[in-house]
This record gives sequence, C-alpha cells and structure tokens, in this order.
Amino acid sequence: MSGKSLPIGVMDSGVGGLTVVREITKLLPGEDVIYFGDSKRMPYGNRSEEEIVFLANKIIEFLEGKKVKAILLACNTVSSQIEKLAHNVPVFGIIEAGCMAAVESSDAKSIGLIATVATVKSGVYDRTLKQIDRRRSFVSNDSRKLPQVINDQLKHKYLLNKHIHECIDPILEKGDITELIMGCSHFPIIENEIAELYPGLKLINPANKQVQMLKDYLESNDLLNPTKAKNIEIYTTARINEFKESLDRLEIDNYDLEKISLLDEDEDIEK
Repeated sequence: MSGKSLPIGVMDSGVGGLTVVREITKLLPGEDVIYFGDSKRMPYGNRSEEEIVFLANKIIEFLEGKKVKAILLACNTVSSQIEKLAHNVPVFGIIEAGCMAAVESSDAKSIGLIATVATVKSGVYDRTLKQIDRRRSFVSNDSRKLPQVINDQLKHKYLLNKHIHECIDPILEKGDITELIMGCSHFPIIENEIAELYPGLKLINPANKQVQMLKDYLESNDLLNPTKAKNIEIYTTARINEFKESLDRLEIDNYDLEKISLLDEDEDIEK
C-alpha cells in the first residue's frame, strides 16, 4: 500500500471526534478514516494528566498499528497534552486550529471558550492564543457533565439545554462576547441546539481548521489520496448505539462499527 492510500487516524474520548470525521469527508473525500472513540472512559476532561497521556498513547499505538499516515487529535483534552505524547506519524492537535480559526473569524478582543475541566485548567488555549495574537484573550468556562450527556443522552432535550446554559451563561455575563469556540469535540454535535438558545453568538468549530491543516500537510508532502474513499472504520470501547445516534445526526454513512477493548485486564485503570 502506497503512502497516499494509507488511512487517516482520528482519536477521541467518545463520539465527539465524529465531527472531525465529518469535516474529513467534506474536505478530503479521497481519504479513508480509522476512528477510535474511548467512550468507556470518557470524559477525559475529568481525568488526571497522567491518565490522559497513558490512554492517548494507547490509542495512538492502536492507530499506528493500522498503518495510518497521520493522526488527528479530535479530543481537546488530549491535545492539551500533545507535547507529552509518543508517536511515529504526524499528529495534529485541535487547540491550535481553534485559536487560529478564532483569530481569522473576527477582530474581537475577547473570545468565549467552552471546554472540559482539564482543557480549561491547563491554560493551553490561553497560551496558544497569545502565541498567535497577544491582543486577544479568552473568557472560559468548563463543563463536567455536558460532554457525557451528549455522548450518552443525546435525545434528552431538557438535560442538553440545562447544561448548555450552565456552560455558556457565565461567559456571557462577563462581557460582550460575540463568538464562542466549541473547545470540546462533542459540542459541535449539538451546534444547532446551542445556536437555537444563543442566536446572536457566532460558533467556531475547530475541526474545520484542523482538517484544513491536515490537507495542507498532505498536499505539501504528496500524500493526498486522489481516489474515492472506500470506508470509515470506527472502533469504540462502549455501547455501539451511542455511536449510531451521532453518526445518523452527522449524516455519516459507509462505515463499519466495532466494539473492542483498549487495555489489557492487568493495565485497565478502571479496576
């Protein structure tokens, strides 16, 4: 198999990274995708840095075993630890992409950010933004529960709205925020619900810019697959039905879905 025909790897803590897969199918229609969502252990944002790095490296090892030519870290929490990860193929974090997208979208000095506890606590969005444009700053808030609700209870409208308000209202109370980065890959799955509650807020999905960065890399290294994509392989460590709901909502088809184990029994951190 030539380098061009090798698949793209995408990893996340659950179903959220399917929003990145959707962007790949739009912008890179010739690329096959292998996706790993560790729903059994999500949300990663409530875990320690050591656990996050350990689990991420296990998934990277799995994807590299599938001969991927690059890996997209759809998980913002994992991307916040990108410098600590072990990998043999290029990896693309989603945090730099989100910051670049925000700077390119408007001249607003203050930008809203919703993300997991670990992502906000790490301060990585703030540091990354300052490297791109020191005049800008984030007004951030985290959510422990919203990613889990999206992953497990996507059809529960009341719960979604409750946790959306709890996540976003404190940001809007702090100033004149007109744009908001969805700093967890699960959030774009409910972009319509967020837009319905906050019609005046411009929502930024970092996946758009992340996949564009991947495309630039593939083109510059002559790795772009010119043929039509054959399939999307999806692996999950939890219930398959969770993935089917999100796949349907995101209108992703032509996929194979399989439940597997990530860790051996003697290294499972859940014991």
